[in-house]
Amino acid sequence: MQNEAKAWRARVSPLAGLLCYTSSPMVFGSPTFRRFLRYARPYRVLVIASIICGVLKFTLALMLPWAVGLVTDHVILADAPVETKLERLGWLVLVLIVGYVARVPITFYRSWFAEQAGNRTIFDIREELYAHVQRLSRNYHTRHRVGTIAARIINDINTSQGILDRGVMSIAVDVLFLLGVTVFLVMWDWRLAAVSLFTLPAHAWIFGFLRPRLRAAAHEVQAQMSRLSGEVNEKIAGLPVVQAFVRERTERRHFFTLHRKYFAGVMRQVRLRYALLAVGEFLTQLGPVIVLSYGAYRVINGFLTPGELLVFYGFLGYLYTPTQRLGDVTAALQQQLAAMDRVFQVLDIEPDIGDAPHARPLRCDAGRLEFDDVWFAYLPGHPVLRGISFTVEAGQSVAIVGRSGAGKSTLVALVPRFYDVSGGAIRIDGQDLRDVRLASLRGRIGMVMQDTILFDASVRENIAYGRHGATEAEILDAARMAHVDEFIEDLPKGYDTVIGERGVTLSGGQKQRLSIARAFLRNPRILILDEATSSLDSHAEAIIQDALARLMRGRTTLVIAHRLSTVKGCDRVVVLEEGRVVQQGAHPELVSAPGPYRNLCEEQFGSVYLEALTR
Repeated sequence: MQNEAKAWRARVSPLAGLLCYTSSPMVFGSPTFRRFLRYARPYRVLVIASIICGVLKFTLALMLPWAVGLVTDHVILADAPVETKLERLGWLVLVLIVGYVARVPITFYRSWFAEQAGNRTIFDIREELYAHVQRLSRNYHTRHRVGTIAARIINDINTSQGILDRGVMSIAVDVLFLLGVTVFLVMWDWRLAAVSLFTLPAHAWIFGFLRPRLRAAAHEVQAQMSRLSGEVNEKIAGLPVVQAFVRERTERRHFFTLHRKYFAGVMRQVRLRYALLAVGEFLTQLGPVIVLSYGAYRVINGFLTPGELLVFYGFLGYLYTPTQRLGDVTAALQQQLAAMDRVFQVLDIEPDIGDAPHARPLRCDAGRLEFDDVWFAYLPGHPVLRGISFTVEAGQSVAIVGRSGAGKSTLVALVPRFYDVSGGAIRIDGQDLRDVRLASLRGRIGMVMQDTILFDASVRENIAYGRHGATEAEILDAARMAHVDEFIEDLPKGYDTVIGERGVTLSGGQKQRLSIARAFLRNPRILILDEATSSLDSHAEAIIQDALARLMRGRTTLVIAHRLSTVKGCDRVVVLEEGRVVQQGAHPELVSAPGPYRNLCEEQFGSVYLEALTR
């Protein structure tokens, strides 16, 4: 008897190996998986309820093979009157019907609880990822394509869908069910049970062999999809340029190359996955053949009744089917975890810009802006700004001029802390920007940029973006101040007209006026104008200049401009060359004396016209 028990343990060990594999660090113990479970923790009640319903669902399914055995031995082959056999059959049928009726709500709630837990977990992760991407600095966004970032938020998280509901919970139910069925089969006939576990070591080996390859293939597919998404977003956004230079065929070839790499990765992933499925299906079909052969031998020799063999054989399907399903789910889980790896890679990026532990709200009563020996470099050892020092008094307007690449846009981008200074300090009313809370800082700054960014929403919504909770009267007043009301009647639905992505249905001047209206509504203490009129015709520029003059009144303003008409209205001019301040002063004194500023003006207007202006 001791030898038989030892032999039984040896036979059952393959199942233990398979179950250990499915719950091993390779699957459930990976850092990605453990981190994912932390997001699922608030929904653990739903998870447990789903697993309980799943076990009940499959347990009730065991009634059929059990009933087949009873019908064979105690109804068909029984030595009893016909009335007794029919009575027994009736009771069995009634029990089966009640059991399968009970499965209906259990099946529904098993899926309902699982889907709720899975989708809520994915919802929370996507929300956190979107918020995190918004906190990342300009430095991150300039180094990554928009399409690549969008692919993480949409495609990667969509691919991760099912880790909990169709992965974790399915495996948990299958493992519990496998253990229960194995115990039952061993108790029913341990010799047949030992034979039935014969193919499980092969299952465990093929799982272990293909798992890392599936994970690597899934990583490659997600990376290729990210590159493809970035390419599509970029080229569609730049379609006017593609068409203008007749580069459609070139771009099509480039897209074909990227798409082919993605296709090759997908096919490799498919090949590995279906190899696992095919081998698993063969082993699942081989097992019953072995059991049937040995079971028939035992029936022939009188060690087993036909009904007992039918019961065992019926239960056998509930041993092999979950085993094969474990392989299917494990293969899918590798792809899902690979996508979640990429999501967590982004979440692990620390924002370059954030609130210091001691940060406090900005007190901006006057709006005095001071640049104190400011240095900045995008890359270490390659400074773009070198020792910038000047002051903008409260209510003053200062023009920043210089040739392209002098560092003008970089300088003004440091004020709202899109980047942090590499050395020196910028202060508002004596407060170092790094010591104040970011939200309070940016809440006191308004910006009107050359590249106006509008959203695919109504005119009203785009203006209201300037300040949360603005009233209708405030929105209309801002529109009037920015001359938006002058063209609103030409739009089909007035302020409710949807203007398309980036305001594609509006002219350049109209888009700029919306941007100015947004700044009016914000009512900032400090204003930044970055070449706000450089791309407009003279008529549009005159309207915009009037709106900007109203907007600048009483506000501390930094103006980046090439046009002399814009610079002339400023209180002071600061000239940059190669990241340094080389000249500063009022426009009349700078233009009348030899120096860098006069040279810039002569390059733009010519010396004769310039002499006429300075008289």
